[in-house]
Amino acid sequence: MSKQSTPMSGKTPADPNLTLEVNNTELEQLVDLYSKENSVENLNKLLTCIVKCRVLVPAEMAENKKPAPCMIKNKEDEVFLPIYTSKAQIPQKPKSPFIMNVPYAGINMTAAQTPEVQGIVINPFSGNLIFKKELLLKIKEVVEAQAKAAENNKAAAGGEPQMKTMKLTQQQYLQFERRQFEGVFLPKKMYGEPETFFKELCEKKEEFIDQLFEESYNEKRMYPYLPEDFSVMAMNITEDLLVVRVDMPLKDMCPFASVRLYLTWSEAKKEAHYYLIETGKVRDEYLLGEVDSQMAHINHEGAPIEGAELQKIVDMASAATGLTS
Repeated sequence: MSKQSTPMSGKTPADPNLTLEVNNTELEQLVDLYSKENSVENLNKLLTCIVKCRVLVPAEMAENKKPAPCMIKNKEDEVFLPIYTSKAQIPQKPKSPFIMNVPYAGINMTAAQTPEVQGIVINPFSGNLIFKKELLLKIKEVVEAQAKAAENNKAAAGGEPQMKTMKLTQQQYLQFERRQFEGVFLPKKMYGEPETFFKELCEKKEEFIDQLFEESYNEKRMYPYLPEDFSVMAMNITEDLLVVRVDMPLKDMCPFASVRLYLTWSEAKKEAHYYLIETGKVRDEYLLGEVDSQMAHINHEGAPIEGAELQKIVDMASAATGLTS
C-alpha cells in the first residue's frame, strides 16, 4: 500500500490523546498467532482483545483545527485507515504531523461510518492484517450492544459489568476465511516457491487446492469442502505460458469471494501471476482482480463473459510477462 496523507475531516475519534504510550503486548501476540493459525477461536480472541485496546493512528490537522486520521490507498485506490499497535511499528518516513492515541472501538466506529473507507489495516508495513468493512460493521454492532447492555446492567445492579467475548457466527467465519485464502494465503504460497507450487498443482490438481485450503484452517473440523468441490484445469497456452484455471466452490459465496482463479506461469521468465474472477456487491456482478507479489489487490475492471475470460487472462499475463500471446 502507498501512504496517503488524506484526513477524514470532521470524523475524529472522541478525546484524542497525543501520546505514544501504549502497551499492546497481548494484542501483538494475538495478531501474530492469528496470522499463523487462521482459526475462528484465534480470530475471536483477537477481536475480544482489540476492542479493549488503545492504538496509534497517524493524523493531520483538519479544517476544523483538530487532528484527523490519515488514510492509505492500495494500487486500486481502495482507502484504508491504518492503525499501529506500538510506536516501533510506525514508519519513520513519511512522518505524520500527529500521532493519535485512541481507543480501538472509537477508530473502528469512525472507519465503519466513513463511506470511502474500505477497512482498517493493522501495522500495514509489517503484519499488514486487514479488517474489511463488513467486519468493522460487525464489531461496531457488538460494541454498541455491549455498551447498551453495560448501561442497563449498571443501572439495574450497580458496579462495572464484565465485557462479553466477541463472537463471529460460523458462516461469517467461513466467509472471512474464504476471502483470506483466495486473496492472501493461496497467492502467498504461489509467489513463495512458484516452480514447486505449479509442479504440485498440475500433478495433484483438486487435491492440492483442497489440501492448501484445509491447511489454512487451524480447526480442521470446521473445514467445509472436499476435493470434488473444486475443479482444476491446466492449459499450456504457448510453449512458455501455462495457465491453470481453478473453479472455486459455489457454497459460502459472499461479496468479493472468487468464483474462479487463473494462475499463470512462464518457465522462461520464471514469473507467476494471480488473477481472480470475483463476485461484486450486487447480484450477477463479476469483477476481474489480481493479487501481485507484494499481496496488493488490484481491481482491473468488470470481468468479461466466461467464454472470453481465458483470452483476457492470456493477454494480461503475456503483456505483464513480456511474452507474445
